[in-house]
Amino acid sequence: MKSSAKADTKTHIIDIAERHFATEGFGGTTLRGIIKEAKVNVAAVAYHFGTKEELYAAVVERFAAPVVSAQLQELNVAMDSPGVTAEDVVRSFYGPPLRLIKSMGNKGETLSLFLGRSQTEPEPVYSMVDKNFAACRDQYIAAFKKLDPSITESEGQWRFEFMLSLIVCFLTRQKPIRQRYSDTEDWKIDDVLERLTLFCTHGLSK
Repeated sequence: MKSSAKADTKTHIIDIAERHFATEGFGGTTLRGIIKEAKVNVAAVAYHFGTKEELYAAVVERFAAPVVSAQLQELNVAMDSPGVTAEDVVRSFYGPPLRLIKSMGNKGETLSLFLGRSQTEPEPVYSMVDKNFAACRDQYIAAFKKLDPSITESEGQWRFEFMLSLIVCFLTRQKPIRQRYSDTEDWKIDDVLERLTLFCTHGLSK
């Protein structure tokens, strides 16, 4: 029971921290504010995480670990398939994060904001975020180069960054965009996956 209680406390703190980091950024977030809303003591945060930096890293890792694992698994399946295309590679990148965030309901909106903000954090926070996705980036760049050996390392890096930027834009902006241009109340995974994949693939072909 004690082990379960500790796990519940840790998850609760991460949930609260994620919302603070999403709305206030790393610099604007304080451990005091997280502790107050989470209704825990300083010792609980120190025991589970230590510092604000380590707590931020835990928020990133909770999302990154399962998503990167799923992305690489889908990428490997795609690359092992006869006639693999750039579209298959791009789809393997976008599918896992879209499915995870959609499955979270309202919590997915908070996570989306956090992910978008994390991509614009200054150093050294950005490097703390980026290291969770380094293996993913390297393997996708390798996939691009395998499909088109003429692609340089620099070009591969740019392609990955543009591919990443597109989903970050969607996750952070989809709600106000829907409110402005559409009468739909929500988004569907398959529709968004195809739209992102087709748009990105056309860009990569230029």
